[in-house]
Amino acid sequence: MEIKLKNMHYPLVKLLSDTQITCYLIKEVLKSRKFFNALQEMGLDDCYFQPHLDELILRSLDMDDDSDKTFDAYYEIIERRSKKIDADNDSIIKQALKTYMELKRLKKELKGKEEK
Repeated sequence: MEIKLKNMHYPLVKLLSDTQITCYLIKEVLKSRKFFNALQEMGLDDCYFQPHLDELILRSLDMDDDSDKTFDAYYEIIERRSKKIDADNDSIIKQALKTYMELKRLKKELKGKEEK
């Protein structure tokens, strides 16, 4: 079965399908986070309709260890990257790929600390 994801084509990078799915999820979280942060700045807190894909993303990266340290680091990366996106598909994809790479580095770093 092949999954074709609309708007996930990035001409300089050929991604594996698992990576592509994870990047797509990250892309959607970044857009959602940007939108709901803007609503929060206008005084609309705790919106029931905000999607929560964080656990799914962490699981897809095999980082679902339920530790606060992992989630806090993940949250900081998502927050920082969501602030850098513009209303432009290339900008969002670029930040999604950077987020993915940061999360992979974080995973490696956390595993290295576990082994010591």
